[in-house]
Amino acid sequence: MALEYSDNMPHDEDDASDASSDVTELDANDFPDHFSEREGRLFHSHGSLPYPLPVDSPEQARLNNLHRILRDIVELHYLGPVAEVLCDVRGRQKRVLDLCTGTGSWPMDMARLFPGVKIYGLDIVPIATRRPERHVQFEIHDVTRRSRWNDGAMDFVHARSIDLAVTDYPKLLQEAARLLRPGGLFFSGEIGRYVDFAHGFSSDPAHQAPRAQRFFQVVNHSLQLRHLAPIADKIPSFIQLSRQFTVPTIQTFHIPIGDWHPNTVMRRIGKMYLNALKDFAESLKPMLRETGMTQHDIDNYVNGFIHDIEHVRGLVGVYHTAWARKL
Repeated sequence: MALEYSDNMPHDEDDASDASSDVTELDANDFPDHFSEREGRLFHSHGSLPYPLPVDSPEQARLNNLHRILRDIVELHYLGPVAEVLCDVRGRQKRVLDLCTGTGSWPMDMARLFPGVKIYGLDIVPIATRRPERHVQFEIHDVTRRSRWNDGAMDFVHARSIDLAVTDYPKLLQEAARLLRPGGLFFSGEIGRYVDFAHGFSSDPAHQAPRAQRFFQVVNHSLQLRHLAPIADKIPSFIQLSRQFTVPTIQTFHIPIGDWHPNTVMRRIGKMYLNALKDFAESLKPMLRETGMTQHDIDNYVNGFIHDIEHVRGLVGVYHTAWARKL
């Protein structure tokens, strides 16, 4: 059973100490507070929140797979001056906040790299690891709401793959800015909800991979009904418009889809990402049904998508990243 972390402590207590919440396991009475079952899949039970995907074991496996893919594509667990921001300062506890932490893979890996740093992971459901590192703490929290920490409590706010949980990204940025100390670091990483071609291949998915492109058009339309617009390439503009941060540093990475890449490492990543996309399509089926689509249409869109990503060489996902420091 997943863990829940009690939030009985005063809201500002661990801004100045390393006090941790008590760790407890969910019992049967707590289960409906966090989870509901639909169509044989387990979802969060917070009806007002837009997150559309399941939170069960198959989806958790996909999230862990995606964590490994992004780590290997970037070749690090982070981008930007993280080591500088998290370096030891005498008499001061450094703190990191991971938004929409999911299974908690990123905080756990970062904890091994920065053993003196306190790392918090927030999510709406308790699906993080049951055995966190001593200085890692997972908490139940809706990241679209104000968090319990005082202004300037954090040194690094990490926001990766949160676009399916946030309908108002500028508002989230304001909260991230509030939490960061001057000079603190904000990082965003989002995979675009579309397919593209790698350099040297056809540059027109509409002709070369029409079923994959149509799948994402349908998915994005359904997500926009939940006010979840595609924002991966817009986040740098949001950062600048907030007037709370330095000019963001922007990097994009191509993630190969399938085993077409000549490089051995990239070919391995491509196979992993192909499987992750298949799982993603499967996890989206309940949401598509909720929009009124027939099972026949859903199967056609999903099967067409899988056909293209399995057979069209040169397809990539695009990982958009941006980091900036708090003014």
